[in-house]
Amino acid sequence: MLSAFSRSLAPARPLRRVLTLTVALALGALPVGASAVVPHPQTAVAAVQPPRNNADTEYNTCVERLVGDTSPMPGVWAVCRGYLDEAEYVVRRRHDATVTRAELVRLLYRMAGSPAVKDLPAVSPYADVPASDPDYAAIIWAADAGITAGWDDGLFHPDDRASRYTLSAFLYRAAGSPEGAATIRRPKLVERDARKSRFATESRWLTRTLGEYPAADRDGDGVTDKVKPGDPLYFSDALYMLRAYEKAGLKVVGTPAGN
Repeated sequence: MLSAFSRSLAPARPLRRVLTLTVALALGALPVGASAVVPHPQTAVAAVQPPRNNADTEYNTCVERLVGDTSPMPGVWAVCRGYLDEAEYVVRRRHDATVTRAELVRLLYRMAGSPAVKDLPAVSPYADVPASDPDYAAIIWAADAGITAGWDDGLFHPDDRASRYTLSAFLYRAAGSPEGAATIRRPKLVERDARKSRFATESRWLTRTLGEYPAADRDGDGVTDKVKPGDPLYFSDALYMLRAYEKAGLKVVGTPAGN
């Protein structure tokens, strides 16, 4: 996750691109619809510069430009904060979009302000994440910050789909493990996303602190979904909880001062 990803939002955007995003937003609003990023886009992650809280005027201008009001759905919130590029939000947007472990780390890295990673290893500690990977710096940042360290087989599994357990674990650690979970370090600790017992504390914390997931038809079959915590995480749900995390005033560990 890491370098100059694409173009940041600017009021003077070509009309065709603005209309493209506006139409995409009109076709389905989160959380009922889900927005998708391109899995492992072959471009760098850090380029989108979020307006942050000291530039709420820019944020509100962006929201009004895209949806005409200042109460955005989570997908628009993420675009206007700079956590998603417009192209990431529009391309392959669909109701049943899920999110991978690498994509989730990428979002948290951007929420932290895409900080520089000191002593970035020239050789990756993960055989499935080469140093040339656009998400490499973000993944090493996440390991250094104690957010995730990969699985006990020594791999990171960047393309594995995240679950609600994954999100609970990542956000709990990103908040500084407020109830005392052990520090995670890289690269060979167990990350059993599907085991409820391992993430019971994290899941309870998420519900108490951020609230319940919204009831929604995420797969587009016309019926409100019953989603189990170990099921693949819908992108719309991930954005919903990330927005709730920010609304709760929580910072991601490692966020530079002033962000």
